[in-house]
Amino acid sequence: MVVESADGVELLLDVGLDRRVTGSAEVEISAGDGQWSRRQVLVLRHSPSPAELDRALAALKENRRDGVLFVVARAGAALVEAASQDPRVSYAALQDGVVSFLGELHNAEGERSGALPRPGRTSWARLGALRLFALAAEGPMSQSEIARRIGVSHVAVGKQLPLLEPLLERTPDGWTTADRTSCWDRFTTEYPGPRGLATFWTATGEVLDQLERLERAVGKSPSAGLALSGDVAADFYAPWRRPSRITAYVAEQPPLEEHGFAAVRAADATVELRVARDPTILPMSRTWPTADGGGRRYADPLIAAWDLARTPGGDVAPAVERLRDRALREPLWP
Repeated sequence: MVVESADGVELLLDVGLDRRVTGSAEVEISAGDGQWSRRQVLVLRHSPSPAELDRALAALKENRRDGVLFVVARAGAALVEAASQDPRVSYAALQDGVVSFLGELHNAEGERSGALPRPGRTSWARLGALRLFALAAEGPMSQSEIARRIGVSHVAVGKQLPLLEPLLERTPDGWTTADRTSCWDRFTTEYPGPRGLATFWTATGEVLDQLERLERAVGKSPSAGLALSGDVAADFYAPWRRPSRITAYVAEQPPLEEHGFAAVRAADATVELRVARDPTILPMSRTWPTADGGGRRYADPLIAAWDLARTPGGDVAPAVERLRDRALREPLWP
């Protein structure tokens, strides 16, 4: 099992702490007293050393956060001591099922296990370009047009496009591909997931009824945005199975409690909202008109397929294959 920062945030819920996701690597935590503490979320493969703790605390002056939440497999002596003495230091130890917050330990039931991911450097520009060329059937595109469409800088695109040859080809009129299928398959193989932080929710009623309530909640927070993915987006692009779960990307988390949603663990959720670290997801999403004269925004078919593949159900694999075949055969995504 690969553990990401979202697992540390979910552990906060398990131990009884309130949390609000406010960014792809930021969360606000409360012990239930109405006071919120803004924390940077740092995922480490090891428990931090004293020097690493000092650097993280020094950075707080620049990013205006109240403290740091370290997500680790197990907490070492330096981290445990720092958390007991400095309220700015908190941690979620996943294998132990323990959270330290404001000097107090909070325990979840049961032993947890999991391997922390190797962070590495992810080129979102390269992965976004693969999606773009897998989905776009038109002719050559300039470097500037590619950057605009995937939502990253011109410089970042310029560094990555030559690395995608021979899948992509440079022509006098711009970059193009003759093998959209290979672009799709390479993205699927290399994509590490959107990363960032997620919250998980459920409510009464059918999934599509919950979707309407979710859209109303986001309508109260226009800056949150909403791009549907997974089951719901796949049902729009290539209907095959009845949606059982809502997966969506937002720029910030809307107040779902006010609309009848309850925060739950991932396994019990009917709604997953994620503030992604991948900066290309929202720029590459598209809004489609609805029957009522409004619009509904969907992540691109490749992100939808990636999220759909994580959805429980025996008919998920053929649904993913149907979406892939249709997206490569028809212009589903302008």
